[in-house]
Amino acid sequence: MHFYRQTSKVLDIFLNREERLVCTLCQEAVSDLVLAQRTQLAPEIQQQLLTHLLEQGLIEKVSTNQEPARPLIDSPNPLTITKARLLTILQEELGEQASQFVLEVEHKEDIKALEEWSRKLILKLRLTMSQKAADSLEARLKSLFT
Repeated sequence: MHFYRQTSKVLDIFLNREERLVCTLCQEAVSDLVLAQRTQLAPEIQQQLLTHLLEQGLIEKVSTNQEPARPLIDSPNPLTITKARLLTILQEELGEQASQFVLEVEHKEDIKALEEWSRKLILKLRLTMSQKAADSLEARLKSLFT
Protein backbone atom coordinates (compact mmCIF):
# COMPACT_ATOMS: atom_id res chain seq x y z
CA MET A 1 0.00 0.00 0.00
CA HIS A 2 1.26 3.47 -0.89
CA PHE A 3 0.22 6.88 0.39
CA TYR A 4 0.07 10.01 -1.77
CA ARG A 5 -0.49 13.72 -1.17
CA GLN A 6 -0.46 16.92 -3.20
CA THR A 7 2.70 18.92 -3.49
CA SER A 8 2.86 22.71 -3.39
CA LYS A 9 3.55 22.87 -7.14
CA VAL A 10 1.24 25.19 -9.01
CA LEU A 11 -1.12 23.45 -11.39
CA ASP A 12 0.11 24.69 -14.76
CA ILE A 13 -1.06 21.87 -17.03
CA PHE A 14 -4.45 20.67 -18.19
CA LEU A 15 -5.74 17.65 -16.28
CA ASN A 16 -8.58 15.44 -17.42
CA ARG A 17 -11.52 14.79 -15.11
CA GLU A 18 -10.09 11.64 -13.53
CA GLU A 19 -6.69 13.25 -12.95
CA ARG A 20 -8.35 16.24 -11.25
CA LEU A 21 -10.36 13.87 -9.06
CA VAL A 22 -7.29 11.92 -7.94
CA CYS A 23 -5.30 15.11 -7.39
CA THR A 24 -8.12 16.60 -5.32
CA LEU A 25 -8.43 13.45 -3.20
CA CYS A 26 -4.70 13.75 -2.46
CA GLN A 27 -5.09 17.11 -0.69
CA GLU A 28 -4.40 15.13 2.48
CA ALA A 29 -2.27 11.99 2.59
CA VAL A 30 -4.37 9.14 1.22
CA SER A 31 -3.66 5.48 0.42
CA ASP A 32 -4.03 3.89 -2.98
CA LEU A 33 -6.70 1.61 -1.45
CA VAL A 34 -8.79 4.59 -0.38
CA LEU A 35 -8.31 6.21 -3.79
CA ALA A 36 -9.55 3.01 -5.45
CA GLN A 37 -12.64 2.98 -3.25
CA ARG A 38 -13.44 6.64 -3.82
CA THR A 39 -12.75 6.83 -7.55
CA GLN A 40 -14.03 3.39 -8.59
CA LEU A 41 -11.37 3.39 -11.33
CA ALA A 42 -9.81 0.22 -12.67
CA PRO A 43 -6.48 -0.47 -10.94
CA GLU A 44 -4.44 -0.03 -14.12
CA ILE A 45 -6.15 3.30 -14.91
CA GLN A 46 -5.59 4.53 -11.36
CA GLN A 47 -1.92 3.56 -11.55
CA GLN A 48 -1.52 5.42 -14.87
CA LEU A 49 -3.10 8.53 -13.35
CA LEU A 50 -0.92 8.37 -10.24
CA THR A 51 2.20 7.87 -12.37
CA HIS A 52 1.31 10.88 -14.54
CA LEU A 53 0.60 13.09 -11.52
CA LEU A 54 3.86 11.97 -9.88
CA GLU A 55 5.81 12.73 -13.08
CA GLN A 56 4.25 16.19 -13.25
CA GLY A 57 5.22 16.82 -9.62
CA LEU A 58 1.61 17.49 -8.58
CA ILE A 59 1.54 14.68 -6.02
CA GLU A 60 4.23 12.86 -4.08
CA LYS A 61 4.52 9.40 -2.58
CA VAL A 62 4.50 9.83 1.19
CA SER A 63 5.37 6.35 2.43
CA THR A 64 4.92 2.66 1.74
CA ASN A 65 3.13 0.19 4.05
CA GLN A 66 2.81 2.67 6.89
CA GLU A 67 0.59 5.49 7.97
CA PRO A 68 1.14 8.86 6.26
CA ALA A 69 4.37 10.54 7.34
CA ARG A 70 2.77 13.97 7.62
CA PRO A 71 0.07 14.09 10.31
CA LEU A 72 -3.07 15.99 9.44
CA ILE A 73 -2.83 17.94 12.71
CA ASP A 74 0.08 18.80 15.00
CA SER A 75 -0.24 15.73 17.19
CA PRO A 76 -1.23 12.48 15.47
CA ASN A 77 -4.76 11.31 16.14
CA PRO A 78 -4.55 7.79 17.65
CA LEU A 79 -7.70 6.71 15.77
CA THR A 80 -6.27 7.84 12.42
CA ILE A 81 -3.00 6.04 13.11
CA THR A 82 -4.81 2.86 14.17
CA LYS A 83 -7.01 2.95 11.06
CA ALA A 84 -3.96 3.35 8.81
CA ARG A 85 -2.15 0.50 10.55
CA LEU A 86 -5.22 -1.71 10.36
CA LEU A 87 -5.57 -1.04 6.62
CA THR A 88 -1.90 -1.88 6.14
CA ILE A 89 -2.30 -5.17 8.03
CA LEU A 90 -5.41 -6.06 6.03
CA GLN A 91 -3.61 -5.28 2.77
CA GLU A 92 -0.61 -7.39 3.74
CA GLU A 93 -2.71 -10.33 4.95
CA LEU A 94 -5.60 -10.28 2.47
CA GLY A 95 -4.09 -8.63 -0.61
CA GLU A 96 -6.66 -7.32 -3.08
CA GLN A 97 -9.55 -8.50 -0.90
CA ALA A 98 -8.62 -5.85 1.68
CA SER A 99 -10.07 -3.07 -0.49
CA GLN A 100 -13.62 -4.21 0.31
CA PHE A 101 -13.09 -3.26 3.96
CA VAL A 102 -11.62 0.25 3.54
CA LEU A 103 -14.89 2.14 3.82
CA GLU A 104 -15.97 0.17 6.87
CA VAL A 105 -12.68 0.98 8.60
CA GLU A 106 -12.93 4.67 7.68
CA HIS A 107 -16.43 4.97 9.16
CA LYS A 108 -15.46 3.75 12.62
CA GLU A 109 -15.52 6.63 15.08
CA ASP A 110 -13.42 5.24 17.93
CA ILE A 111 -10.76 2.65 18.56
CA LYS A 112 -13.11 0.44 20.57
CA ALA A 113 -15.54 0.20 17.63
CA LEU A 114 -12.61 -0.51 15.31
CA GLU A 115 -11.37 -3.31 17.56
CA GLU A 116 -14.85 -4.84 17.82
CA TRP A 117 -15.27 -4.71 14.04
CA SER A 118 -11.85 -6.36 13.62
CA ARG A 119 -12.84 -9.25 15.88
CA LYS A 120 -16.02 -9.79 13.86
CA LEU A 121 -13.97 -9.73 10.66
CA ILE A 122 -11.72 -12.49 11.99
CA LEU A 123 -14.77 -14.65 12.74
CA LYS A 124 -16.14 -13.95 9.28
CA LEU A 125 -12.82 -14.93 7.69
CA ARG A 126 -12.76 -18.17 9.67
CA LEU A 127 -16.14 -19.06 8.20
CA THR A 128 -15.64 -17.81 4.64
CA MET A 129 -11.94 -17.90 3.75
CA SER A 130 -9.39 -19.92 5.64
CA GLN A 131 -8.46 -20.73 9.20
CA LYS A 132 -4.81 -19.97 8.46
CA ALA A 133 -5.55 -16.47 7.12
CA ALA A 134 -7.81 -15.75 10.10
CA ASP A 135 -5.14 -16.96 12.58
CA SER A 136 -2.47 -14.83 10.97
CA LEU A 137 -4.71 -11.77 10.92
CA GLU A 138 -5.78 -12.35 14.53
CA ALA A 139 -2.17 -12.44 15.72
CA ARG A 140 -1.33 -9.18 13.97
CA LEU A 141 -4.50 -7.44 15.17
CA LYS A 142 -3.84 -8.54 18.75
CA SER A 143 -0.59 -6.61 18.70
CA LEU A 144 -2.33 -3.60 17.17
CA PHE A 145 -5.02 -3.32 19.84
CA THR A 146 -2.94 -4.16 22.93
